[in-house]
Amino acid sequence: MIIRTTTGRSFKGVGKYVLNDKGAQSNDRVSFVETENLAFADGNRAIAEMVHTAIHQKEIKRRAGGRATQTSKPVYHLSLSWDTSEKPTLKQQMEAGREALKSLGLGDHQAMIVGHTDTDNPHVHVVVNLVCPTTGNTAKIGNDRTTLSRWAEQYRKERGQEHFCPQRKKNNAKREQGEFVKADNMTRQEYNEWKKSQTKEIWDSF
Repeated sequence: MIIRTTTGRSFKGVGKYVLNDKGAQSNDRVSFVETENLAFADGNRAIAEMVHTAIHQKEIKRRAGGRATQTSKPVYHLSLSWDTSEKPTLKQQMEAGREALKSLGLGDHQAMIVGHTDTDNPHVHVVVNLVCPTTGNTAKIGNDRTTLSRWAEQYRKERGQEHFCPQRKKNNAKREQGEFVKADNMTRQEYNEWKKSQTKEIWDSF
């Protein structure tokens, strides 16, 4: 399973990308739209609701007794892509999206899971509001790709599909031993988090 993640500022921009065909207003490539912790099942309305929550983050935090700060990047975009030989059902794709969110601690956040059929490999896009609709706090996901890599390994193991990602298992084992392993999509932020953790262990030992 190939995993990609990004953070950004515009829900409208990512919404336009995942809910429509590339460069068009049609949506033939969309196989399903599933919403989580949102009042609307319609994709465009779900995006509008996430925009509303992000815009009013300060007010939500004040009501919850927090300090009225606001993030400049409330959008989290995650994609999960299966092997071309696999045929996961729409339900299985939705469940994988939900499981990935829970592994990141985002199970209570507003999210939209969208399935696409425009490539040979089945894949889903998950758009998440990092702003919690209850507390207004911004989720911290600095080590998200390592977390998702471990989740994906477990996901395959539970289904007897470890042959699809042998390298991920090796990389995660090395990470467990404290070794830095750079994945193809690893960000500088992930590297810095790993470096900080290693520095702390050295000083604690000293």
